[in-house]
Amino acid sequence: MKAIVVTDQAAGTARMTLVERPDPDAARFAGLSGASYGDVIVEVHASGFTGDELEWPSTWIDRLGRDRTPSIPGHELAGVVSVLGYGTTGLSVGQRVFGLTDWTRDGTLAEYVVVEARNLAPLPGDIDFTVGAGVTMAGLTAWQGLFDHGRLQAGQSVLVHGAAGVVGSMATQLAREAGAYVIGTGRAAGRQTALDFGAHEFVD
Repeated sequence: MKAIVVTDQAAGTARMTLVERPDPDAARFAGLSGASYGDVIVEVHASGFTGDELEWPSTWIDRLGRDRTPSIPGHELAGVVSVLGYGTTGLSVGQRVFGLTDWTRDGTLAEYVVVEARNLAPLPGDIDFTVGAGVTMAGLTAWQGLFDHGRLQAGQSVLVHGAAGVVGSMATQLAREAGAYVIGTGRAAGRQTALDFGAHEFVD
């Protein structure tokens, strides 16, 4: 399969290289590739990458601190399940999915990726793969901020900084859907965008 790999942390994106890597076929998937109970192989149709990943230790070393280069970056994905690993439940071959890969595993800038099934969710047929891949990390960040950490409840007010941005627009929509009063902030040029995403007010 084709994949983009990184080998030099100091060089950053300048040393990202398109290479041929072995497919995570069924034999390797059974244990030799590091796959474990409950994993699936996904044919990647769209993926996301942030340059910050190249600063994360997990891009360069595994959980035991061993060098894992050349590694495949990218953690957001949308695609189709092609192989079910042993013990996998809740998904089926051919199913459209989106989600995130584990930080210490090879990522999604490849034609196929091994993912824990628990890190995937069904992608409805009317949602484009690129949208599915693009929403995962921003959506999770917004959800965790609002509900896991903020304990947002209906009827409360929430101030969303950068309401026209990627995470801010997700937070605005989620908060509005939860019944909160949303005040968005940002540059004047983002006012209408923030209001279109559901902010009740906007502060420049």
